[in-house]
Amino acid sequence: MSTSGMMERVAETSVMKRMLVATFFGLVMGGICATAAFSGGILKFTPVALVWVLLNRTVMGTVIGISGLRLHWAWNGILIGLLVGSLFAYYLFMNVSGPLPAINAAVNGIYGLIIEFFTTIVFKQPRLDFLVRHEPRDCRGLRTS
Repeated sequence: MSTSGMMERVAETSVMKRMLVATFFGLVMGGICATAAFSGGILKFTPVALVWVLLNRTVMGTVIGISGLRLHWAWNGILIGLLVGSLFAYYLFMNVSGPLPAINAAVNGIYGLIIEFFTTIVFKQPRLDFLVRHEPRDCRGLRTS
C-alpha cells in the first residue's frame, strides 16, 4: 500500500471516530435534555416526545461530527446546534404555546457547544478541516497532479 493510501485510510478512520464520538455525545445530551424537560414539567412525557428529543440531539451530534466548517470549535458547535435544532424546534413552534419554543431555540446552541466541547477538547477528536488535505482533484475525486 502506498503512503498516500495509508494516509487516506488514517483520515477515514479519524473521521469515523469523530462522527461516532459526536453522535454518542449527542445521544447523551438528548438523555440529559429529556430528563430535565420531563422531570421539570416543561414537556409532557410521551414516547413520541422522548424519541423526538433524543433524535434531535443525536442528529445534532452527527452533524457536528461530520461538519467541515472552518470555524473555531466553539462557534462550530453553536452554529450547528442552532441550525439543526431549528429544524426540530419548528415542531414546537407549530404545536406548543408559551415560552418553550423560544427557550428551545436558545438552548440548541448551548447543547451544540457542549457536544462540540466534549468531542473536540475532551476526547481530542480532530476536526475535519484539519484532516482534509487540499490537493487538486477532478470531478470524480481523483488527484489531478
